[in-house]
Amino acid sequence: MNVAVVLPAYNEANNLTPLIDELVTVARRDALDLDVIVVDDGSTDQTAAELGDLSRRIACLHVVTHRANRGFASALKSGIAAARSRGCDAAIFMDSDLSHRADDLPKLVTALSDGADVALGSRFVAGGGMEGVPLWRACISRIGNAFARRLLGLPIRDLTTGYRAMRCAVLEAIALGQDGFTIQLESVVKAYAAGFRIVEVPIVLRTRRHGTSHMTYNARLLGQYWRLLMSCRRWLRPPAS
Repeated sequence: MNVAVVLPAYNEANNLTPLIDELVTVARRDALDLDVIVVDDGSTDQTAAELGDLSRRIACLHVVTHRANRGFASALKSGIAAARSRGCDAAIFMDSDLSHRADDLPKLVTALSDGADVALGSRFVAGGGMEGVPLWRACISRIGNAFARRLLGLPIRDLTTGYRAMRCAVLEAIALGQDGFTIQLESVVKAYAAGFRIVEVPIVLRTRRHGTSHMTYNARLLGQYWRLLMSCRRWLRPPAS
């Protein structure tokens, strides 16, 4: 299985080098056929220069550049398009800020090899968790996921995780329309509604090592989340006979 790791990146200087080095080390150790696709989403720091240095020594690294910042969802979609154009069997999505551990990646690949269509790196199953994450943020994640799970009636504990693996057949079958971080929930719900097999594997989420978070918790985000949940309920309804 050829797997592409998709890394949306906006102002992630000093995070990308250790992350990509760790991914290459894990791929060699576990004999994974791995491509790394970084989408530089209009970074204004030294991200582009860092990627240039990395490209000269890491053959499996491929860089997609947005001249201006288009946002997380757009960067994710560009990464998906690049993975599909390279003929990859599956794409793994990670954050570029070192909050996701490269050592957890083989568990996601194994889940796909064992027959899953989607493998979610879950904070809320046995063995998963969060390290160093502020209590208020951890509470928001737990409450938001528990509420969505109950409202939608889904057997999935971590609907919004950013660390996930999806077969390219899934990405070809579902249309992603969300324009922000809510694309995470959209992709899981649409994959479930389409009948794809989804499993969860434990991961530990850490905090970013350099830079500042791009996630803003405010009333606008809560409003987007609520509207998306209402859309999710429609997507999950069986088609009219």
